[in-house]
Formats: sequence, C-alpha cells, structure tokens
Amino acid sequence: MDKKKGRPSPFILVEADGGYQAYQNAQNAYLDSLVDRWSWLIEGTKKMKDAGLEPINPKLWRTMAILFENQHAVCNGFMTEATTKTDVTLPEKFALPIIRKVYPRLWATRVASVQPMPLSSGGVAKIFWMDFYREDVTPNTNLATPDSDYALSEENAVPKRVKMQIVSSSVEAEKDILGATWSTEVQEDARGAMNIDVEAELVNQMSMEILREMDQRVISEMLIWAGAGNQNWAWTVPAGYASPKDYYETLGHSIIDAEGGIFDSRYRWADWVLGGRNFVSFIRKMQDFRPSPRNNTPNPFDMGVRQVGTLEGYWDIYLSAHINTNRAIVGVYPRSDVDTSYIIAPYIPLTPMPLIYAEFKAYDDATMPGAYVNVDKWSRNVRTRWGKKLVVPELLATLSIAA
Repeated sequence: MDKKKGRPSPFILVEADGGYQAYQNAQNAYLDSLVDRWSWLIEGTKKMKDAGLEPINPKLWRTMAILFENQHAVCNGFMTEATTKTDVTLPEKFALPIIRKVYPRLWATRVASVQPMPLSSGGVAKIFWMDFYREDVTPNTNLATPDSDYALSEENAVPKRVKMQIVSSSVEAEKDILGATWSTEVQEDARGAMNIDVEAELVNQMSMEILREMDQRVISEMLIWAGAGNQNWAWTVPAGYASPKDYYETLGHSIIDAEGGIFDSRYRWADWVLGGRNFVSFIRKMQDFRPSPRNNTPNPFDMGVRQVGTLEGYWDIYLSAHINTNRAIVGVYPRSDVDTSYIIAPYIPLTPMPLIYAEFKAYDDATMPGAYVNVDKWSRNVRTRWGKKLVVPELLATLSIAA
C-alpha cells in the first residue's frame, strides 16, 4: 500500500480473475468492463441517434460509464420506470437520458479534467494533478520557469536532477437540489390538449438549471483566481484609425498578450477564449473570426455556454451568459487527466427522486418549510453531488474591456 496516497501502488499485485495482476492493470480492466457494460448508451447505436443522442467524445467514455454505474446503484429501481432498454424513446424515463444527453454538453468537461468519484468513495475522494520541478535549487523551481543553464554541464560532471510531483487534494461532493410541484389537472390537460408531459418538461428544466449553475461556478472560480494576469482593452476608437472596424482588430492583440502571460508561466499556448456577450460581439466583428455552423434543429437542452467560432485559427471562442458581459477568460485545454488547470469530480450526476403525490411548502415557509401537504398535486426533486478544484491557475488569464 502506498501510505502517502492511501491507495495501492501500481506495482502491487492484486487478485483478479483467478490470478494476479498489477493494480493499474486491474483498474484499467475494471473501467473497460464498465464501458462494455454501458456501451449501448455510450457508443451511439442507431436507436440512440434516432432518439437525438449525439456520439460521446471517447475521452469521456470511462467517466460516463462510472456515472451510469453510480446512477444505477443509487436509484434503487425507480430509475427504470416506464420504459425498457429496447425503447427508441430512451432506456429510462428521466435519469439516464438526462445524463447521456446533457452531461457531455457541460462546458466544464471540455476545458477541465474529469476525475469521477466512484460510489465506494462515499462522496470524499482524492484528485490528482502533476507538475515537474528542478530539484537541485532552493527553492525548487517549476520546469516551466525560464532557466537557460540548469541542464548545462561539463564532461563527467554529475547531472542536476528534475522530479515529477504528483499533487493530491481531497474534495468533498457538494449537493445541488431543486424541486417542482404541478397539479394533476395541469398534467392531464397539457397531455390531452398539447401532448406535453409536464413532469418531463419540469425535470428537464431543473436538470438544466443545476448543470448551468455547475458551469457558472467553474467559470466564476476561473475568473477570480486566474494566475497569468489580466489584460485591458478599451473600445473607444482613438484618433488615427480609418474606421472602428480597423481598431476592433486590436482586441486580438490583447488576447495575444493574455496568452503571453500563460506562455511566460507555463510555456503553453492558449486554446480557448470564453467571454461575455459584449466581449464576444467585438470578437465576431474581427476579420479573422470564423463562425461555427449554426444548428437550427430545436434542442431542449440549452446549457448557457456555446461555441460560436474560432479566431485566427488558434482559439476556440465560447459565448457565455455566466460571465460579466465585458470580461473573458483565456485558457488551455487539458493535456491529460492530471495535466490541467481545473478538475471536476462528479459523484452522483443527476438523480430524479421518487414521485410524490402531494405538494410541498416553500423552503422559507414560516412554520413548516418543505412540509408535504395532502392535495391533488405531484412533486419531484432532482439532485446531484460533485466536487471541483482549480489546481493550476497559471494556465488561465483574463481580459477586461471598457469604454
């Protein structure tokens, strides 16, 4: 047992399949078995495409398999209400379709490393990220810190050393929960007159709100704690420019300067820019902006962050309602699960709780907050638990624009 990390060393042999194998190999085999178990939801069958499910990025396959497994274990049967795995209308009425449709759309899963908590973690788990240092200096300096002669050596001299540091931190799953109540009459009339399932619509909206808030909290932390500096740009056109459009091109210079802060800190080029509405409107007016094709197919899941195009062939441009309209974040996509600026650790992704034939009072009711009332109404909650942490702030920079 690796006492420092509280988990088996990858070189320890563990019993598996009637024999012994390295811990890491056993772990990989277990995760691959989960992917096989849930492949009918993950890999994109014809029935899934007919139901409007897009293929999942292969880097999320193991994550999604763990989340499906966690979801299946905690739902105690009510997750499989109403339909079967052979139905084109999706395998379960709410939980799995929401995870499968919406979770891969989270902006955070694109720009952060995803290290899901297994159900056995009990909602408290270690997350890991790595860094590299020059060992024979005091204090140890990061390899991304400029130094032109650390490796310089004479013949037969003892080389200076570098080390890889695997950093760990404990994160605890936070809970997000929302509830909704609707009357039996509304449910009956909406279904009969307009073929609308009120319950399904409310569950979808609660789920989207929870996931949007997850993205929003990640964006807020990145904006506050970005460690590669801030660049300012003024949209008031100074004298000497032939037209405002010519001057707006200089916003690209500020993005380059923000990227320079990341490069100076970590030798990395930025990959993406996420901005508020006003910031992105100036980006879209630039000559080298290339818009993404618009999908005009109605989509019931609007996550509040949208990729609108690319700039100069270098940066993916995202528009978000979760950030100040005049601010932006410049960042680097993860290189691996442990080489990243930010880590999210989903535990129980989305769980629609059992349907209750009653109404519940408001959370701030003066006498009995949340108490159920025996009236002809229905109530259902949706909940999730997840952890998060900003781990390398120097891979993020910010931009501010003003008059």
